[in-house]
Amino acid sequence: MYNKTINIVYYSGTGGTELVAKCFENSLKQEGFNVNTQRLIANKEINYIENAPLLLLFAVHAFNAPEPVYKWIDSIERVNDISAIVISVSGGGEVIPNTACRVSSIKGLEKKGYKVIYENMIVMPSNWIVATKRPLAQMLLEVLPKKVDAIVNDIGEESLRRTKPFLIDRFFSCIGEIEKYGARAFGKKIKVSETCIRCGWCVKNCPAGNIILNNGKPEFANKCQLCLCCIYGCPSKALKPGIGKFVVIREGYNLKDFEDLQPLNEHVDVEKIAKGYLWSGVRKYLLDRD
Repeated sequence: MYNKTINIVYYSGTGGTELVAKCFENSLKQEGFNVNTQRLIANKEINYIENAPLLLLFAVHAFNAPEPVYKWIDSIERVNDISAIVISVSGGGEVIPNTACRVSSIKGLEKKGYKVIYENMIVMPSNWIVATKRPLAQMLLEVLPKKVDAIVNDIGEESLRRTKPFLIDRFFSCIGEIEKYGARAFGKKIKVSETCIRCGWCVKNCPAGNIILNNGKPEFANKCQLCLCCIYGCPSKALKPGIGKFVVIREGYNLKDFEDLQPLNEHVDVEKIAKGYLWSGVRKYLLDRD
């Protein structure tokens, strides 16, 4: 099935999925794969190694893949039975209401002639509404290489893994499509404060290409995907939501803050820190429960 060559295509906003993609790239290279890694970003052409298997990664947006992923799938040419792997990345894990998050993207790939033989979920610190508690966030980053290596091992052994989502999650996935319209409204209403230094960081880093500089000041169109990259990443903290303020974590979100922390040297009681249904997917993921 595999010829030791693979295309990695990923969509990332605040950097979690990009970190996962890089981890996959490193692990696959260690296993002798020739890896072609491409980020889905506005106005950037994706170049492929012809006839190579595909590894698609994306952050979960409202129980689905982000809209650019679907648009990209619609734009690609048909292939003939090429293998594909789909990995979703979320802060909540493989629990209700996330279990159907890969269904639409998988169907899209299959319509294009790909044979999706493997799917899975990687859990990263949450950048949405509720912040992941610091010890849990550290543990998620520390366990990431091990989780990726296990998946790469499955890939090398040509393992098959397809999941069956809960019926209610298919409903959530359909309802979640409404978020795309809300995201556009959210982006149009982002406020720019007087602390803006007109550096253009937001323009360069918006994966949707939703921001331009008008007389040096950021101006927002209606293509926002609600990834929150601009709000969390602005060097001068000048961007604030005009609507939907509840989705933005008050203390901000920067993966490097967690990466720079000293390794955890003491035992962390995951059951205690990640108690309750909200953290059940994280708890399951960290404790390796099936």
